Amino acid sequence: MLAHTRLLLGAALAFAACSVTTASAAEVGVDASRAARVTAEQLTHRKLLLERGAMAGPKSATSVTSATPALPRINLLAAYPPSCMADPLPDQVSGPSYSRNVTLAAYNGNTGQVDSTEIVTITIWRVACSSSEFYNSATLMRIDRNSTSQTVYPLFPAIRVSQGSIGYGIDDFPANIARVTIEPNTLLADTLVDTPIINDMTFVLENYDSPQTTVFDFNLPFGLRFDNLFATNNQFFIDVPLYNPTSGTYPAAFQDLPISGYMSSNWYSPAASGEGIVLQVYERPNEPQTIVVSFSWLAYDPAGIPFWLIGQADISRGAKVATATMVYLTGGGFAGSAGSADAPTIWGSATVSFPDCNNMVLGYASNPGLPASVPQGSGTRNWIRVGRVNGLNCE
Repeated sequence: MLAHTRLLLGAALAFAACSVTTASAAEVGVDASRAARVTAEQLTHRKLLLERGAMAGPKSATSVTSATPALPRINLLAAYPPSCMADPLPDQVSGPSYSRNVTLAAYNGNTGQVDSTEIVTITIWRVACSSSEFYNSATLMRIDRNSTSQTVYPLFPAIRVSQGSIGYGIDDFPANIARVTIEPNTLLADTLVDTPIINDMTFVLENYDSPQTTVFDFNLPFGLRFDNLFATNNQFFIDVPLYNPTSGTYPAAFQDLPISGYMSSNWYSPAASGEGIVLQVYERPNEPQTIVVSFSWLAYDPAGIPFWLIGQADISRGAKVATATMVYLTGGGFAGSAGSADAPTIWGSATVSFPDCNNMVLGYASNPGLPASVPQGSGTRNWIRVGRVNGLNCE
């Protein structure tokens, strides 16, 4: 993986309009050599998917290494953390964007040939992710058609990436290839050259798990070359500057995160040795729009005896704050030796929010009139995540 120092300098980028016109079948004709170039491009992509490296797995289509399905684990080559987004990808551009008109090869249903072109608008933009370690984003690509024809439609181009010492040239191939998919958080999904673009579509830029390709950091400046694989008038370029968010350009990068299962973990406070919070975020069966936030605060009473406060709240999907009524239990005994505990007693309330994936803010307030033996108080505490859920990297 390329090592880079993340700069915090702003960068401005302007693009000149591309003067292109749609060509008819009679003007373009059938490029007999294009089919060979398309086949070679598709073959290279398929080989890269089979030559898996860092993430392990079968090394070829016929190599079976185990009869046991693999267990969940983090994708070390992911271009963005999986907590950043889920399917479906956004269909609206947000924040700074970089676009131009591009002429793509088009399939002509009237002739049954790739003998036409269509002008499309390709736009690149970034979606802010949690930035607990560094400014992080996911990079999206939108192809918008300028026609609604279902008979003549454009075809997905060959794409090359330029970044650092990697250029567009043949000497950099296939190191200059990135995966481009229509669904986030994938490991092997890919979009092949000449895939039909029937409707406007959004894609996300990913990395291959292959020792032959570069692991791109799309937070850094990079360039894209689009190639329709015709012999002439076939290449178009877009340059994308450094991802350097401000509260004005990417407000989501500076706001609390929506609460999701990625936050489930154990949490500790450096200022309170021996205390901790066990947080679970989950859904009830058949209630996908409601998220349950359940947490237990493992603390101490005034005598130094361990004391638990327990709370649970239902929140709507996308909510960034969860407030729960906190209760405590008395009675009972170790391993149930004294029977059931007494009914829960209300202690007060607590609120949790997450400025990023590694930090949780807990606000708490006890109710008046509690017994002297029960810990009491109010305030705000910061907690740090101990670890992440297996295979679900929230960063």
